[in-house]
Amino acid sequence: MRIATRLALCTIFLLASAPLFADNGPSASGGFHFSAGGNPLSINFEAKRQNNGSIKGHIKFSGDVEFADQDVDGEGVGPGAGLVNVKLTVDVDCINVDGNQAAMSGVIEDSNIPALIGNRALLAVQDNGEGSGDPPDLFTWGLYGTPDLTWVASDAELVIDPGVGLTWLATDFEREDDVGIPSHPSTEIGCETFSFGAYAMQELAHGNGNIQVRP
Repeated sequence: MRIATRLALCTIFLLASAPLFADNGPSASGGFHFSAGGNPLSINFEAKRQNNGSIKGHIKFSGDVEFADQDVDGEGVGPGAGLVNVKLTVDVDCINVDGNQAAMSGVIEDSNIPALIGNRALLAVQDNGEGSGDPPDLFTWGLYGTPDLTWVASDAELVIDPGVGLTWLATDFEREDDVGIPSHPSTEIGCETFSFGAYAMQELAHGNGNIQVRP
């Protein structure tokens, strides 16, 4: 009876533990402090691609940011704002991992600055090791608004241009593996919008935090 009970308990334990070991997709996590214009800032993040392809994660940013003396939409920081303490949380919906590098992006879901909510954010990092003798980790960070396209390209010599609204994919006819270029590429900034070589990353000083990337 005791053996049967122990086997049952072991089975329950393994079933309960299975999901923890099943989600072993690429991930990035960490937290660090840095400065911009002499102002202290901090970022904490974690993002992971689950085995089913879904993305889970968040990026939390806080610090003093210099805002321009304008309020273009009537919802954000007003005239003469100057230095403002900003807090925001990004719901990560995209992660791209290549070796020791990772890029994460998502929508700002919460912030003490209403004008920032709904904009997109991008964080790219490079994990260069844990030891004191290893090169410093690298990172770059940015916020991006959504462009409001209010015009449509059409043939001025035609009253009704039949090509307006059509979409197509330009490919190399001689290459079956060519994924093609869409006629209307997305303007949304995501984790795959830029190549890793295009990021201008800055060094994270030793002792100011840690970045971990797992392919």
